[in-house]
Amino acid sequence: MTDTDQGRDESLAGQRLRLVSLESCEERIRSLREQECDLEVEHIAAEAAMHSAANRPHPNIDPVLAARIGRSLEQRRRLEEKHRKDGAEHGIRSTDGRRERDGLRAGHVALQAWLDASRPREPGPMAGAAKAVLLIATVATVWAAFAVHPAFLLLLVVVVGPVSFAMGRGQDAEWRRVGARRRFAASGLADIGTWDEENVRGRLLELDSLLAATDRDGPDKIVDELHTDSVDAQTVIARIAEEDEKIASDLVAAGLSMGDTQGETGNWLRLVARTARTRESLDRIKNDRKRLRTEAAELRDQLLRYLHSQGARPMGQDDTVVAIADRLDHLSESR
Repeated sequence: MTDTDQGRDESLAGQRLRLVSLESCEERIRSLREQECDLEVEHIAAEAAMHSAANRPHPNIDPVLAARIGRSLEQRRRLEEKHRKDGAEHGIRSTDGRRERDGLRAGHVALQAWLDASRPREPGPMAGAAKAVLLIATVATVWAAFAVHPAFLLLLVVVVGPVSFAMGRGQDAEWRRVGARRRFAASGLADIGTWDEENVRGRLLELDSLLAATDRDGPDKIVDELHTDSVDAQTVIARIAEEDEKIASDLVAAGLSMGDTQGETGNWLRLVARTARTRESLDRIKNDRKRLRTEAAELRDQLLRYLHSQGARPMGQDDTVVAIADRLDHLSESR
């Protein structure tokens, strides 16, 4: 490859970069045009509202000052909304975290109770008392049957039967496991497919790990979140205080009081700010579009001059991005 060919290839690569810049400019121009249309509609609506409010009494103050007060009022409102929203979201996160930990602990206790149910249990004081009651009731019932009437033997079914059943139920492993399964279901954790010792022990180990991670990371994480939320909240509160100072200063300059920010006067101040904001945004976007159109025209002229200098034939609409790209491709293929 000669030095001339290499120079042409490097120049062609530079033109492709220029074409990418042209495409980007045109895309931004289209996007700004869409924004401009939306802002034009909003500005027309704001001006119509201002015209409608012209017949109602409002302060005779400088429009620039009125717009500044209205903007500060809107900014303060947005900051207050953010402060309330952040506080509500933090409360939800804290509640959810506590609920999750409580569910893990409740499930862990239930699984451990299910496993412990198969182990023999020592009779407690209530079991001893029940046995004593059972013995006394049995002796009294048998004595009454011999001394008074045999029909008293029926009381053995009424008295001794329920006490014996209650004692047996309290000691029965299956009954205790049924209760443990119900407590586990109430914890809100996913059910265990097959309730056998292997599966239950495996799930218990999982909950052990989760609880250990929660107990280890949970407090620190909560402290970090509380610290972050506290810093953010303090920042928002500080910004609200700044807006309050600006509002108070501008109200004094306008001869108004804080009470004037409510009702008709407050609505008028916000309406002035809305109209000024849409006008300024519209002007800014129009200026950006004008600047980008000038930039795109310069890029297009440079590309077309290069193609003309290389003898590339015009194709269709010669100045479109697609046509310029096709001509660059043909030029590259011809080398």
